[in-house]
Amino acid sequence: MTTLSGLRFVALFALTFSTLQVALVRSRAPAADWLVAAPAAWTLALALPSDHVAAQANKVSSARVRLNILPGCEGTELFFLLLAGVVAFPAPWRAKLLGLVLGLPLVFALNIARVALLYVTVRDAPADFELVHGYVAPTAFVVVLGVFFWCWTAHGAAQPIQKQTSQLHLLSTKASPR
Repeated sequence: MTTLSGLRFVALFALTFSTLQVALVRSRAPAADWLVAAPAAWTLALALPSDHVAAQANKVSSARVRLNILPGCEGTELFFLLLAGVVAFPAPWRAKLLGLVLGLPLVFALNIARVALLYVTVRDAPADFELVHGYVAPTAFVVVLGVFFWCWTAHGAAQPIQKQTSQLHLLSTKASPR
């Protein structure tokens, strides 16, 4: 990636990420309800049937735990990071689509795992909630998402770019007189 394309990536990434964030805030969509609370409660109910976990709006609760998923804590930033990174990366649209098809379910699973981890933390080690909520979970999931993005750019998205580059080189050598 050249300096100019690197700057283009950063600018497009920042624009896409901030546009998605502003759109979510302005829409006041209850993303925590359908994107996080309900699937997390369903997953926890399967994993911990004796807890009788249920979701109500943005809350995941049982007899032992009540976890409120507030705006800004619903994990949409992970989705937005992936979307912005894939859209901004200089790759063919087919490679971008593949990145989203593989990455969005990963982000969804990470988000559900994050809420499940927070639930278990509140249930079993409530004194550690702030540490897990504020530092451990966000850092771990951004690292996992970063590794996915790196793998996608190095393997999934790079091959079409290399193929296009070699085709352009072949065309330019045919066009240039010797």
